[in-house]
Amino acid sequence: MAQTTAPPTPWHLDAREGDAYWSLGSLTVMKATAENTDGAFSVIEELVPAGASPPRHVHREDDELFYVLDGVVTFEVDDEQFTARAGSTVFAPHGRPHSYRVEEETRWLMVVQRPGLERLWAEVGRPADAWTTPDDDLLDEQMGAMMQRLDEFGIDIVGEPMTAGGDAPIG
Repeated sequence: MAQTTAPPTPWHLDAREGDAYWSLGSLTVMKATAENTDGAFSVIEELVPAGASPPRHVHREDDELFYVLDGVVTFEVDDEQFTARAGSTVFAPHGRPHSYRVEEETRWLMVVQRPGLERLWAEVGRPADAWTTPDDDLLDEQMGAMMQRLDEFGIDIVGEPMTAGGDAPIG
């Protein structure tokens, strides 16, 4: 007789619910995780300050989809640039170098098809006690902690953050 597994348990989060962290200069809220989707996907809501730009990087296995709720952000995926505003969707497939530069404070949903990446933000961040970007100076310390864990999460740094003009050096 074939053995079947039960589907995941239904659940619900209201606005401003979810495990919230101040991580890498942003407010990062876990909306859906490996644990509560039975390993199907993850969804992270982020409030990212103007000027934020991670190093150009590649996810070896994780596809990322960004849905912009508020703000303006310039994405670069491969050699294409997109200016994304509220209502925009940007897809960054695994294996493709990408980065972004937040032009004005932006709130987005990030969907990752292989859950687990959300643990990186939680593990390098600290619990948030307000629905704001952090006002402390832990970015360098958290970035250092993240850089030490990139291989574990299948991420390779391949360039510099994007500059104010939107140009990103390709490493």
